Amino acid sequence: MARGTLASAWTRRGTIGTGIAGIAAMVVSACGAGGDAAAKPATTPAPAAPTKAPAASEPTKAAVAPPASAVKGFANPNLLVSVEWLMQHQADAGLVVVDARPSADYEKGHLAGAVNLPVVETFDPAQPKNLPDTPAKLEALFGSKGIGNESKVVVYDNGKETPAARLFWTLEFAGHGNVAVLDGGLKAWQGANGKVDTAPVTAKPAAFASKLDPAKLPTKQQCTLAIGDPTKVVLDARSPAEFRGEDVRAKFGGHIPGAVNVDWVENFGGGTLLKEPDALKALYAAKGITPDKEVIALCQTGQRSSVSYLTLRLLGYPKVGNYAGSWIEWGNDEATQKAQGA
Repeated sequence: MARGTLASAWTRRGTIGTGIAGIAAMVVSACGAGGDAAAKPATTPAPAAPTKAPAASEPTKAAVAPPASAVKGFANPNLLVSVEWLMQHQADAGLVVVDARPSADYEKGHLAGAVNLPVVETFDPAQPKNLPDTPAKLEALFGSKGIGNESKVVVYDNGKETPAARLFWTLEFAGHGNVAVLDGGLKAWQGANGKVDTAPVTAKPAAFASKLDPAKLPTKQQCTLAIGDPTKVVLDARSPAEFRGEDVRAKFGGHIPGAVNVDWVENFGGGTLLKEPDALKALYAAKGITPDKEVIALCQTGQRSSVSYLTLRLLGYPKVGNYAGSWIEWGNDEATQKAQGA
């Protein structure tokens, strides 16, 4: 898909050249689906000795702040960066590039200077494995990866997957206000001949203080209240077969009554890049998912729906949350309302 030239510091646009989420088996087959479809980076030589990520105090270029006005099409262009932008700003002071993929994938090859934070590490082991960890543990985890409250964070995965979007949502839920996703992921980076390294990166620890935003994590009760409410819409990001109740991945199949189905993969074009803004606007408007409504996104475990969350945030929807409990919670509860068919 052709791209225009880079319009601002944090815009997603830019020519790419020749050429963003899994613990138990159900979780892997449910919301990790699609990530496996993307090509993995080729195996490279064995990891070299750990390197240090550049400290914020080093005399590098200062990271550029998000633009004051929106790029045409996206209301929040600062939430997505292009490969070209990252190539130009990778050494900026205060910028933390985070690889959200499993450590085994990271070790095979990653963006030079990127720290590894597998998105599964943000899950609470004491809860169903799709829910985010406690504030204290998230603070410690993010800080250990060099993510401070003032850091400018860019997260990525292989492209057309869920880990980067899920980590993006988790950081926003925890109160970080400057996070973006690399459009196209590692695949787009490699397609533009971006440098890939195998040396693990050890980040300089940072201080991160969370400020949870409950609106970004809707509950089962809130989904129940949304049924029949014209000011709210439940966005089901699962496959049409799951939505209809033909592909059952819980005790019960189907969907929440009144929910609208937009498969998460519909957010992408033919490759790993997100679709153009106008196409995404039309996709959701045609389904009655409009900015005037409160949107609750869900899938099986809150990972595929994080891509929907990211897309709607880019489009400027003011009230959008990711129901992390998703169908793994709703579909296993005998008391919840369910509907089958289209």
